[in-house]
Amino acid sequence: MKRAFIITTLILALAAMAFAQGKIILDYKGMFFGKDFSEFKHLKQARQSGDIIFYTKYGDDLTFQSVPVKDQMYGFYKGKFCLAMFTAQGPSSYNTLKAYFDATYGPAVQPKVNVKQYTYTAGDVTIELGFDDTRKVVDVSYVYRPIVRQFMPAGGSK
Repeated sequence: MKRAFIITTLILALAAMAFAQGKIILDYKGMFFGKDFSEFKHLKQARQSGDIIFYTKYGDDLTFQSVPVKDQMYGFYKGKFCLAMFTAQGPSSYNTLKAYFDATYGPAVQPKVNVKQYTYTAGDVTIELGFDDTRKVVDVSYVYRPIVRQFMPAGGSK
């Protein structure tokens, strides 16, 4: 009985810590991850990369946290929504987005300290933020891991 109590307490403590560090997200701009393509409207195919088909959305809001974005696309694997991504321009956009993600999702994982590339976890969604100092381009991706695991090689980073 004591062992079950300790395990339960540990699980609750880990869940509370994870919740305190960030939040769980289920969607990107109202588009719920894992949903079938048929549940979405106003999408236009933009390109295909292997089994992932990328779409743009007619009338899409091209801002995120008041930052103007470009190349906003939505990826579907076998007809299921699994990826949202966009780019933004300049150091101020990077600083705004980094501050937002840090405040919302807690501390990021930064695999290489000299590279501005950060990974945030929000439930089954991984958010990747990168900044290329040379090109002054911010890249953001929301990756829905339950679907992405289907096509990533074993031991993949996502």
